[in-house]
Amino acid sequence: MRFTRVTMPAVDPLHVAEWYRSRFSPSPDSPGTGPVVGLGETDLRFTETDAAPPAHLAFRVLLDGAEIADWLADRAMITPVDGEPSRRFQFLDATAVYAEDPAGNVLEGLSYTGDRRNAGAAAVDGVTEVGLPARDPLALVEWLETTVGLSPWGTPSDTFAWVGDRHARFVIVPTGREWYPTDRTTGIAPISVTVVDESAHSGRHVHPTHPYEVVVG
Repeated sequence: MRFTRVTMPAVDPLHVAEWYRSRFSPSPDSPGTGPVVGLGETDLRFTETDAAPPAHLAFRVLLDGAEIADWLADRAMITPVDGEPSRRFQFLDATAVYAEDPAGNVLEGLSYTGDRRNAGAAAVDGVTEVGLPARDPLALVEWLETTVGLSPWGTPSDTFAWVGDRHARFVIVPTGREWYPTDRTTGIAPISVTVVDESAHSGRHVHPTHPYEVVVG
């Protein structure tokens, strides 16, 4: 699966978009102004709102795991994990580093073993995780599976689930818990995501009770 567009709310969309644009070396054809930032294979778009709970986004970063913490520290304030600047996830075969954007969204940079950046290319290769809090996580997983045609990755539970694959996935968590590894509390806000997945059902899918939209391109 691939995320080609992620749209999420922000109190100041232009300011947040410019923050991403100035720090994460977007691709040369990325929009230079406005609320849309091209980050690798994903266009990240912000829409204006009066208030929004913190969201979770993870980015695929084409750097060696030993480099990613220093790379992100040059661009944002690192959120340590148990006193360390990064954490190794063996089941992902990846190294993770965390930070926050100006809107308080929890960001995760993931360096997968084997990823390499081509000369002159941007380090950020796209969005690899989008958080979707839910009042009933398993019901949201079922909707993504039956209506959208996506597949759970691993074994879903009522406290955590992945839907998608190693390349790109939704992170389903219950509302009211904290986004790891911070004290930022999850909440529901409008999110629209465009995905490419050969097994998914083409078209625009709108969740019946949560303000979530998944477009299968």
